[in-house]
Amino acid sequence: MVNVGIVGASGYTGGELLRLLLSRQDISVTLATSRKHNGEYVFRVHPNLKSITTLKFSNPSIDNIAKSCDYVFLAVPHGSAVNLVPKLLEVGLKVIDLSADFRLKDPKDYEKWYKFKHPFPDLLEKAVYGLPELHFDEIRKASLVANPGCTSTATILSLAPLVKNNLIDAERIIVDVKIGSSGVGGSPSIFSHHPERTYVVRPYQVASHRHTAEVEQELKRISNKNVKIGMTPHAVDIV
Repeated sequence: MVNVGIVGASGYTGGELLRLLLSRQDISVTLATSRKHNGEYVFRVHPNLKSITTLKFSNPSIDNIAKSCDYVFLAVPHGSAVNLVPKLLEVGLKVIDLSADFRLKDPKDYEKWYKFKHPFPDLLEKAVYGLPELHFDEIRKASLVANPGCTSTATILSLAPLVKNNLIDAERIIVDVKIGSSGVGGSPSIFSHHPERTYVVRPYQVASHRHTAEVEQELKRISNKNVKIGMTPHAVDIV
């Protein structure tokens, strides 16, 4: 039995992780953190889990995580995991980070796409990009897995066979991605508000989406080509 914890378990990603992990017989979910919902039952935030778990949210603490977990998922916003990961690795935990904080190998890409100087370039080299279709063996041995973004996953899985087998011009790729409201996350915003999205197809971050960096990185790796992508996501009226 493997003991697993989730840091940031009250959002959409954390809730789906809980649902999936709680359904497994070989995993015990020992910890779910949320500062906002500290002390509350998990099913108060995720009602679909009411008959499945009596776990309560707790505040994130390195000591508590280390005592109760073998693996820990980080389901926190970009920029929140970067200082937490080294501490978790230091106490011997295996970390699966769902944010973008360790996906990119080149520290300069963080300055360009995420507007911050990455404080742990050595860990960028150590992290394994968490797409099993491309990195299955590496993931099995990794202590730090950087899970890919949503649009990145769809784009890479679609394009990898084409780029690898020279079926398209790798330097002139246009990607059009449709994003549902759940992609915005669980925090309410005008962008995710139903009346604003109904019957609308709205482009945003035109040819400048941050996931472009990781898509180009991974496709370059498998093709040894100078991959160039113009990616534009569109918000559409789906979940």
